[in-house]
Parts: sequence; C-alpha cells; structure tokens
Amino acid sequence: MKALDDVINYLVSSKDYKECIRLKEQMKKSRDVLSLVEEIKTLQKQYVKSNYDTEIKEKLDYLEDKLNTIPVYVIYMQHLEKVNEMINYVKDEMNDYFYKLLNEL
Repeated sequence: MKALDDVINYLVSSKDYKECIRLKEQMKKSRDVLSLVEEIKTLQKQYVKSNYDTEIKEKLDYLEDKLNTIPVYVIYMQHLEKVNEMINYVKDEMNDYFYKLLNEL
C-alpha cells in the first residue's frame, strides 16, 4: 500500500499534473472554452444518436478545430496527455505484476 501511495503522490506532485489543475481552473473562467466544450458534448451525443450524420460531424469537426485554436486549451491537453501517459504506464505495470503473480502460482 505504501508503494501505491508513493506512486499516487508522485503523479499528483508532478509538474504536468499541477499544470493541468491550474489550467483547468483557468479554463473554467473562460466562457469561450466552456461554451465550446458544452456545444461539442451536445453535438457528440447528437452525432451518435443520428447514426453518424455527416452534417453533424462537420459541425463537430469545426468546433473541435476552433477549440484547438485556444492556447490555454491546447496547453492543457498537452499536459493532460503526459499525465495520462504516466497513469497508463503505472496501470500497465500493475496489470503485469498481478498477471505474473496470479499466473505463477
């Protein structure tokens, strides 16, 4: 348990994680970002319900492109990707450890 706590503490104290939290708070204050994200979520649901209508997909792509021009969002996504990579690495290592532990009995 201590080793797992150490890993979690390492992730939470990492520069990328802290930057994600800071940028997420900053984005919460941006009406542009919030409205785009909400609009994208709504369109994503419509897109799936519509059985992948191409018109909705075009609107969705346009809004996603627009969102990806907002610097704070782009930087947030870069840091989030790094955090997710760290989490996936830990998850893969844990899965491997337990697989070996349970299959070598």
